[in-house]
Amino acid sequence: MTSLNLSALAALRDALSPSSSINLPGDASFSTKRWALNAEKPAAIVVCPATPQDVAQILAFVQGQGPYSAQAKLDFSVKGGGHNPSGASSSDGGLVIDLQPNMHGVRVDAEARLAYVKGGSIWGEVDEAAIKHGLATVAGTVNHTGVGGFVCLGLTLGGGFGWLSSSHGLVIDNLVQATVVTASASILAVSDKENQDLYWAIRGGGGNFGVVTEFVYRLHEQRPDVYTATFVYPPPLIETVVNELNSWMSERTPLENAFAMCVVGPGDHPAFVVQLVYNGDSEEGARKYERFSKLGHVMTKSETLPYEKLNAMFNDLAGHGQNRLFRGNFVPEAPEGIPTSLILGTFGSYVDMITKYPTAKKTVVAFELHHPTKWASVPSDGTAYVHRDPTYNIMCLMCWEDPAFTQQAANVARAFDEEFMGHRDKHFPPHLIAQGGYTNYLDEDSQMASKVVVNRRFGSNFPRLAELKRKYDPDNLFGKWFPIATRQSA
Repeated sequence: MTSLNLSALAALRDALSPSSSINLPGDASFSTKRWALNAEKPAAIVVCPATPQDVAQILAFVQGQGPYSAQAKLDFSVKGGGHNPSGASSSDGGLVIDLQPNMHGVRVDAEARLAYVKGGSIWGEVDEAAIKHGLATVAGTVNHTGVGGFVCLGLTLGGGFGWLSSSHGLVIDNLVQATVVTASASILAVSDKENQDLYWAIRGGGGNFGVVTEFVYRLHEQRPDVYTATFVYPPPLIETVVNELNSWMSERTPLENAFAMCVVGPGDHPAFVVQLVYNGDSEEGARKYERFSKLGHVMTKSETLPYEKLNAMFNDLAGHGQNRLFRGNFVPEAPEGIPTSLILGTFGSYVDMITKYPTAKKTVVAFELHHPTKWASVPSDGTAYVHRDPTYNIMCLMCWEDPAFTQQAANVARAFDEEFMGHRDKHFPPHLIAQGGYTNYLDEDSQMASKVVVNRRFGSNFPRLAELKRKYDPDNLFGKWFPIATRQSA
């Protein structure tokens, strides 16, 4: 642990705005909870800024620059919603910049159809503010995630899929402007008119380039309610259900979306769940999804939800207070749909995992079956997010109760992911398989953070990202999330 220099700390207190706060161990407001228990690390200091200028001062402090030259360099992290389960929004013995207490809130310009969202906000705040004006933007499917996502960088800056992606693309495709505080403590507005290179880089390049203190999102007309239907099926029906899903996907519109999930269901038995959403009239939605009610489900639920509640549907599955890890990958879109044997193989691997490790029985494996046409229409070099091929996400959200399992959880999750890739790769030629996986569904560990792996995550956009990393962060100050190597730091 690097010690805090008291004179430098006093200078930081004097420089910060009155609404900001500095919290040390023992202070009532020192502890900042994380989504995943295994992500919590004991910081030496938690600073809650209130303005971009505060963030700039804190970045100078952790680097020992200017009036803080007496302070040795500090490890630091940035916390938005605190959803990164590998702990990238925590700092063991270092400094945490916590945006949530003082830098959250949403302002909607209904006439311009824009939402101005502070960096510490969560998606629930955005959904609720925008729908009051009959508007919405693409948001995460869990509404207590921070808008920046994991480390105030993930959901938006890592890409961003949501229930509206089929109609409006990824979250980054709806980001029209941002305020970024860079390693040099510069406060920059980025858009297609200002600092265009940085605007390109943050849309997919994650938190490699700075702290985003405000996002400006494009809003779209949105009806006040949506129709949802949930069907729970026993394992013997999976083949029948997947065939019906493939038939439905071949004719659906962008208003129709689904998740297909492996879960532990009623009676603590493994089950296959289909969660459907129709962004339209409830009677029409019921007609569209009636086909799934004839397959032999063991449980079903349908309801009309206020739009602002849509992204709360999975809040219980992804609630706070558990140990968690992510793994994620891609499945190519194919005319015949998702191979039944791929789903069966994945389900079998899931059952094997939770049988061998019963502490992990709350683990969920989900196929996100959003309509890919909209985001796939953006060129792969149009933003830093390179994975623009028509694909579906598969996400393994590992969850366990026994703290003793934490040490082996990453290996178990990695082994599951490798089994999934083995099932997938039997069905698709290598040139169709997007390399690297969706970074928002990847926990950074020693293997995942290697230069080779990072290069693969960013694909053909890596050289340009590396060039911009050298320009904006040559010393890799922002290196908590798949850091892009520079010549100096490689």
